[in-house]
Amino acid sequence: MKNTITRSFELQDYKIEGTELSGFWADLTSKEELIVEVNYIPEKKKVFSPTEIETLALEIRNKCGSFEAQLPDNIKCEVTFKNFGEKVYKTDQPDFKLEPRELEEIQVAYRFYVEYYI
Repeated sequence: MKNTITRSFELQDYKIEGTELSGFWADLTSKEELIVEVNYIPEKKKVFSPTEIETLALEIRNKCGSFEAQLPDNIKCEVTFKNFGEKVYKTDQPDFKLEPRELEEIQVAYRFYVEYYI
């Protein structure tokens, strides 16, 4: 197992069908934490409907879980939904809820971090 973040995922790994990326930033804040900020916009229209936001939020949470499954056990992923008061989803959180509303863009920050040392 690792005590440092030694790899990231590619830009294409963050893409979600029906969306475009309007912003993408990665910041390795320390050898134990990487923050990747992604802004998603609708592919062929101006806004996401509340239903689309709900679906997109689920896909983002699933993506975080998929990332975490590909990493060593002690490196975790969480997602901060910036448009929703910086609400944070952790992969072991079954009761996560957002109040979906119409949005032009959904802004999230994937945070990869070392949870414990071995």
